[in-house]
Amino acid sequence: MLLTTVLIVVLVVIGIAAVVTVPLMIRSTRRQQVPDAAPGLRKPVMGSPAQVWVSRGERVLRELGTTLGEHAALHGISADAAGVVAELRLTAGQVAELDHAIARIPVPSLEQERDQLAARLAQSAGHPAEADLARTQEAVTARIAAAGRQRDQRAALLAKMQATVTELEQARDELAELIAGTAMVGDGSTDTATAELTGRLDGLRQGLVEVRRAANPEIGPGDQG
Repeated sequence: MLLTTVLIVVLVVIGIAAVVTVPLMIRSTRRQQVPDAAPGLRKPVMGSPAQVWVSRGERVLRELGTTLGEHAALHGISADAAGVVAELRLTAGQVAELDHAIARIPVPSLEQERDQLAARLAQSAGHPAEADLARTQEAVTARIAAAGRQRDQRAALLAKMQATVTELEQARDELAELIAGTAMVGDGSTDTATAELTGRLDGLRQGLVEVRRAANPEIGPGDQG
């Protein structure tokens, strides 16, 4: 009788430990699925637009976890949102790389040098130095053009990040409304709305992948985050 009682107590303790531990393991696994930073890329400067958009996306992800609570049927939405945030971090890393590259090209002084070279070339027709001056002007002009392309790429990435985060926030609000409405009606009719949200979140993630590829054609299918 005593042995039976001891076994029952042990089983109860194990059961309680499992109930406590499993959710913690699940949360830990979810955190691991969303990297804290893009590996191999620079981190955006604190307070920069890229960092701000990532921070807002991460806040949405945390709020989604709170909103979902015990609604296990909707946890797939949280995983999809985590994928969006992972892509935001990769995009922010790419923006940081562009910021670094742009900072290394002194455009104002190069533009001044280009204009000076143009004036010297105009006065050097037939001079032995004409060919060298022309090559120098070409190189300076190419550097200025490269900076312009990088600024355009940066602007496109930031615009996509902004659109993604605002739509992610919209999805969070709609999910909260959906859960509240379901609780009031009590009919469990969430499948269609959940599928729509999941599709939109996947679209946001794919949109970030595409704009990163456009900014860097070397990104392949295996670099989607």
